[in-house]
Amino acid sequence: MPTIVAKKAGTCTAAGCGGRILKGEYVEYSAATGTRHLECASAEQGRRPNLKAGTCRCGAAVAPREGSLLLKETSRAGRFQKQWLVRCARCG
Repeated sequence: MPTIVAKKAGTCTAAGCGGRILKGEYVEYSAATGTRHLECASAEQGRRPNLKAGTCRCGAAVAPREGSLLLKETSRAGRFQKQWLVRCARCG
């Protein structure tokens, strides 16, 4: 994962951390895992916060900042697609 400087504050997405990331802090980042503290880079994927309203796969409406996100990557005709799936608290 590349090391970047956080342009805005956020939450560490590593399992067991969930700590605050400050603007200007060096973090590890990838599209699949999100931003993480440098010491959390090798940890398992934790909860990635959902910042927009959406619908869970079970049909439940999920409000912003509730539930979590899961990255689904598929390959069709040699092209990769990334799709963020919203999960409610019951399914997550």
